[in-house]
Amino acid sequence: MENELLSLIPEYIPLGLGVYDKDGYLKYANDTTLKMFGVTMKDIYNINIFDDPNITAEDKTLLKQGLNVSFETDYDFDLCENFYETPIKGIKKYFVTKVTIMRDPVGNRQGYLLACEDITVKKAQEREIIESYKKIKATQKELSLALNAGKLSSWNYNIKEGLFCKFDVHIENIEKRSLQSIYESIHPDDRNKFMALLEVVAHKQKLPENRIKLRVLENNATDYSYSSFTYSAVEDEAGNVVVITFIQRDITEDIIYQQNLITAKNKAEEADKLKSTFLANMSHEIRTPLNAIVGFSELLTETDDAEEKFEYKQLIETNSEILLKLIGDILDLSKIEVGSIDINRQKLNLCQLCDELYRSFQQRIKNPKVTLKLINPYTKCVANFDKYRFMQIFTNFATNAIKYTPQGEIVMGYECMPGQVRIYVKDSGIGIPEEKKKRIFSRFEKLDTFAQGTGLGLSICKAIADATGGEVGFKSKANIGSEFWYIGYTDVEYVEKSEVADEDLNNKSTEHLSADSSVKIKDLNILIAEDNDSNYLLIKKLLKDNQLTRAITGVEAIEKIKAQTFDIVFMDMRMPVMNGLEATSLIREFNQITPIIALTANAFDSDRENALAAGCNHFMTKPVKKRELMDLLFRYFKQQPQ
Repeated sequence: MENELLSLIPEYIPLGLGVYDKDGYLKYANDTTLKMFGVTMKDIYNINIFDDPNITAEDKTLLKQGLNVSFETDYDFDLCENFYETPIKGIKKYFVTKVTIMRDPVGNRQGYLLACEDITVKKAQEREIIESYKKIKATQKELSLALNAGKLSSWNYNIKEGLFCKFDVHIENIEKRSLQSIYESIHPDDRNKFMALLEVVAHKQKLPENRIKLRVLENNATDYSYSSFTYSAVEDEAGNVVVITFIQRDITEDIIYQQNLITAKNKAEEADKLKSTFLANMSHEIRTPLNAIVGFSELLTETDDAEEKFEYKQLIETNSEILLKLIGDILDLSKIEVGSIDINRQKLNLCQLCDELYRSFQQRIKNPKVTLKLINPYTKCVANFDKYRFMQIFTNFATNAIKYTPQGEIVMGYECMPGQVRIYVKDSGIGIPEEKKKRIFSRFEKLDTFAQGTGLGLSICKAIADATGGEVGFKSKANIGSEFWYIGYTDVEYVEKSEVADEDLNNKSTEHLSADSSVKIKDLNILIAEDNDSNYLLIKKLLKDNQLTRAITGVEAIEKIKAQTFDIVFMDMRMPVMNGLEATSLIREFNQITPIIALTANAFDSDRENALAAGCNHFMTKPVKKRELMDLLFRYFKQQPQ
């Protein structure tokens, strides 16, 4: 009975068994083996284990050497076509095989026992599990990337444990924080709101929306950032809230963007108001001197009284100067708007320049109750400055002092230290009220809204100071006076005077060598390249004692210069057919001697540079002033008084 039971074991064991003789020929296979390979005993009887194509040569060698082998293999039935006959085709099965050498009691090899387990299904399941795991990891990674790209974080708050767990694609890196830690990371003003939220959600109370905005201090951060938290509750089987899931989104950039939009909107509205104010101011400021110019020009033609004519002429000249300064300020304002103030440094003799400015300012003072004093404490002072900007700052300071000093003294001067020059204008005028001091360098700011001027002068001075790397400032007391100053940092050479009385300097005559009324510039052969009839007529009247020839285009100017000799050429820069710059360049190819004076309404420094680069000897801006025109001709053609 026992032998019968033992004989049944090979047939019922869930392993394939094969017995080979000592030469490797198959003598027995159990039913499990036959089913695994789809064969009968007849089909495989006497096949040799060493001919099996699915056993590696290395394992066969080990068997021949008397060693047991174990291996796993994807058993390929198509390789067995010449080994044994089987209906199983085109598939592989995954087998775990162990071959044991059978020996007699004395150790002699008697045969081989092959045990084989079909784990194909198990292996497929393992592969599915591995693939599923890979997909899960890939999904986690994509989710993590999506969260990072959207600046999102996922938190689960376990109410019972009082613990926050932050999602991470790497489980070992999951951040865990206590409720206290989270509480402390929230801005103090938002903490009560957050704790109240946890309480409401835990008790399943309804809120208007499932979102809350908090200021949070992230790890290693020094400033709070804005975050939006969307939340949902997770309940257990009993319906109790056990977990609250939070999706955190960093909205700091959104908040900043919104704030910037609000700021930009406010600035746009303010700019619109400033634009309206500017246009209203400009309309008033332009019409005021223009009204005087038009009105007194008409009166000038109607009177024969010499004194009245002189008075009208002076008024027209004064208002023309005001109008020109207004236009200059507007041009400078446009440059300030685009941040392109031109700065062209050159060596300036400040002693001479300040003397000239002093004489100019002295002529502007019409009030006998006001005196102007110059402090010029150097016999030599040479510094690198932009001449136009230097004069502009001094002029704006002095103009304001003259305007707001009803009586008393105005002092202008400068002082040097190594590497810097400080210019200043002091006055004993009305001073500046405290409430206006903070806005004194703002655009359109005026102490007296009825005083003439645009309110741009000091803002332009501030822009020049910024562009030159200098400083500008003031000190003032209401009803006592003001001092405005500018410090320019530059190379400067200076020699102080030993002792010179200021009165000696201030009492100097304002006369200087120039083409005054006693000097006649005449009998010159002059070419005027000007397409505008009114402008040509004005120059014709100013130079009536000379021989004038007119050219309307740049091409015509070139032809006339080739045809005859001129003492001097006045060249408009903007003409039809060919402009003045191009014409001057072509003229200089065959004539380098005749002086060419650029005469143009283009008043920017870049226009001056372009004209000089083209070959012009000098640059004059319109409107043309007789004194400047005569001074220029006097420098080129010095003639004796007649």
